[in-house]
Amino acid sequence: MDYSPDDWVILNVSFATRDRAFTQLRVLGGWRGGYLSGDAWRINSGIQAVHADDVEYRFLGRSGSVYLCPRDGYRMSRIMASGLAELKRQPTVVDAEILEDRNWLEPGLLEALLSRAADDTAAR
Repeated sequence: MDYSPDDWVILNVSFATRDRAFTQLRVLGGWRGGYLSGDAWRINSGIQAVHADDVEYRFLGRSGSVYLCPRDGYRMSRIMASGLAELKRQPTVVDAEILEDRNWLEPGLLEALLSRAADDTAAR
């Protein structure tokens, strides 16, 4: 399934279960509603890969979904803030932070962020 949010951010989400602790990078997307529909948010299943062109990033999720995120849409909206709060209330979520906008195609960036996040989780 493809999703095209109006606004989006990347989250660094730390999880802890009885057996292990781990971290995932996830896309939090927001859609602005109109006359017939309200605003909405959605969080992907975890970023597996990223591709891009001059207009948008394409984040491939663990579930097979693709988030088509406009390069100029990196920002939080009010509805997305409620989605982030909902995520943080989940029993296995230790923490979730919004990462700064950057060139998400930078070689090794996703791997480095996940590696650093795993080190941070292990230190807790």
